Amino acid sequence: MKRIVAVACAMLLGIAATAAAGQDVKRDRRDVRQDKRELRSDRKEVAQDKAEVKEDLKEGEKAEAKQDAKDLRKDKRDVRADKRDLHRDRKDLRHDRRERRHNGQ
Repeated sequence: MKRIVAVACAMLLGIAATAAAGQDVKRDRRDVRQDKRELRSDRKEVAQDKAEVKEDLKEGEKAEAKQDAKDLRKDKRDVRADKRDLHRDRKDLRHDRRERRHNGQ
């Protein structure tokens, strides 16, 4: 009787672990999509800032170019942070997929 209970508990724990891994995969996929959206948006801002700096310098507006260059540096930092987040979330996704396959077998 104890063996039957132990086997049943082990099966339930395995099912629960697989379900949790499935939720982790869904959450990581959502995070990756969000990271990609943020990265695209920040890259657009970098391109706009570059164009503004170039235009300001062309028109001789040094103070405005300096402010736009500051914005450009901030947006470039955001892009680097987005890339790190995307890399981390993709790594988590791969890990959770492996865990899900391992627990599902």
